[in-house]
Amino acid sequence: MLLLIVLAILAIILFSVGFVVHWLFIAAIVVALIWLISLFTGGFGGRAGARRL
Repeated sequence: MLLLIVLAILAIILFSVGFVVHWLFIAAIVVALIWLISLFTGGFGGRAGARRL
């Protein structure tokens, strides 16, 4: 009986970690895409303002 409880708790922990890691992976992809877009468009204004001078 104790083994079943431990296995259930372990399954819940692994499921929640997998869910969180999946969402962190999606967030990393979004940040990487924003970085690539800003790289090709000239940045977020730091260097773009210096080019106009």
